[in-house]
Amino acid sequence: MNSGIWIAAGATFVAVMGTAWAVRRDAERRREAERVRLWSEERRPKGPLDSYRRNLDDAGLKPGTDRVSFVLLHALCVLSGGLGGVLLAQRSVAELAPSVLLALLGGLLGWWLPQMWLDGRRTLRRLALAAEFPGMLDLLQISMQGGMSLAAAWKSVSNSLDGRGAALADEMRRVDLEVGFATSWTRALDSATARTGVDEFRALGLLLEQTERFGTEMARAIAVLSESLRHAEVQALEERAHEASVKMLFPLALFLLPATLMLIIGPLLTMLFAKLADATGD
Repeated sequence: MNSGIWIAAGATFVAVMGTAWAVRRDAERRREAERVRLWSEERRPKGPLDSYRRNLDDAGLKPGTDRVSFVLLHALCVLSGGLGGVLLAQRSVAELAPSVLLALLGGLLGWWLPQMWLDGRRTLRRLALAAEFPGMLDLLQISMQGGMSLAAAWKSVSNSLDGRGAALADEMRRVDLEVGFATSWTRALDSATARTGVDEFRALGLLLEQTERFGTEMARAIAVLSESLRHAEVQALEERAHEASVKMLFPLALFLLPATLMLIIGPLLTMLFAKLADATGD
């Protein structure tokens, strides 16, 4: 009788604990899904001006002289393209419709050329940030293992990256500034992801939140994240290498194979035609 009571009590305890764990996990998933939804809504541009401003942020153009200079240059290119189209139309035909069409085409060309440069700068900056991120995590881990707090280690690493990692150092300073204004690390790193498009910032924010929640060692968790990012980078490079080898088949078959066949068959055909000519002459 006593053993049956103990077994029932144990089963009840296990069921209650399992239910509580399942409810807690479901609540965590719901909170994470809600945060991802809010982050996506925040990232979505509210209009053309907001989208243009985000492009300038992603390209690393700082508010002030750099950004104003690019906007003025962009506007000057659009005006120059439009005026160039009008002048070209006036020299060729004097009608209104071709002039307006060429002015629109010139304005679009003047808009597209600086925008193409801006897109290239955004891509290069994003790749540079992603490439320097594992090294930054290593420096952060070493600083924290030396006894520094997260905030002190973050400032120290941002100062040490001023030379070769200026873009990453700037983003780290912005994160540190937001944290200084009572913003959580997770929120500040989410904002960094929204500015740069580099998902590693958000991964670091989630990691810091989990270490704070479960009480795990932060330096060790950062080392694991750095190793996983390097492993993912190596896998991406291997995939690109395999894709490049497949893509090289088409230019090889299109250009190199005909030239090789001409080098091999050309002399044989020349010798054959010469022998045929000699035989015909005899």
